Amino acid sequence: MPEIHANGITLHYRWQGRMDGPVLVLINGLLTDLSSWNGHLPHLTPHFRVLTYDCRGQGLSEKPDEGPYTPRLHADDLKGLLDGLGIEKAALLGVSSGACVALSFAARWPERVSALVLANGYGVADTAMQVKLNSWLRAMEVGGGPLRFDVSVAWIWGASFLNNHYEALKPWREKGTALPAHAVIHLIRGAMEHDVLEQARNITCPTLLMTGDEDVLTPLSYSQALQQRIAGSRVVVLQHAGHCMFLEQVDTFARTAADFLRQALLA
Repeated sequence: MPEIHANGITLHYRWQGRMDGPVLVLINGLLTDLSSWNGHLPHLTPHFRVLTYDCRGQGLSEKPDEGPYTPRLHADDLKGLLDGLGIEKAALLGVSSGACVALSFAARWPERVSALVLANGYGVADTAMQVKLNSWLRAMEVGGGPLRFDVSVAWIWGASFLNNHYEALKPWREKGTALPAHAVIHLIRGAMEHDVLEQARNITCPTLLMTGDEDVLTPLSYSQALQQRIAGSRVVVLQHAGHCMFLEQVDTFARTAADFLRQALLA
């Protein structure tokens, strides 16, 4: 997999899809990697030139000892990645923490974003979010990655998915607990420092806000707060879906995002 030195660190990335299509960047959730998009790519690559990458602390990208890895820092990394690849303007699709990165980037450099999909994101880490994420940090201190994963399950996955597919979480537990402890801690602490809610007013591109009706980590009110600040944005709520709806309902999520992006970029 190719790599690039951007904003002082090494980032791993991958190009796929139509070489003559509009550039679409997919931004991972907090403790995942670019492989989490494998099921979505068939819906996106026929239409777009898709760039996936591992954020700082994720996957095969560098995991510096110094932290925290805030969404603002991730946005600086993304700017360095795009600059290094010669990409002046791109559409961004981010999930969870990746939505926060996309939001931070678009609020600071709106002229470089052609369209925006923010799934299960939030504009500011309010007290409720701080408390939720702090429980993950405490779990890391007491029981490491396995306990952190177990504590986070009810926040991340929707009730419908847990009731019907709980056993399917095993591979994700193994992947999540394999991350170095310092990277996990820096990623979580970084998510706790996110605050660009008012800066979201700077965003001018077509914007879709997505959430699930069973999302207890970033409930609908967070998307509504962003909708009030991003002119022309709209909210879509997936039914029977939790915070991790992009993995719970891969096809529905990907089709919804792809339809919006095709209308915004190819119409």
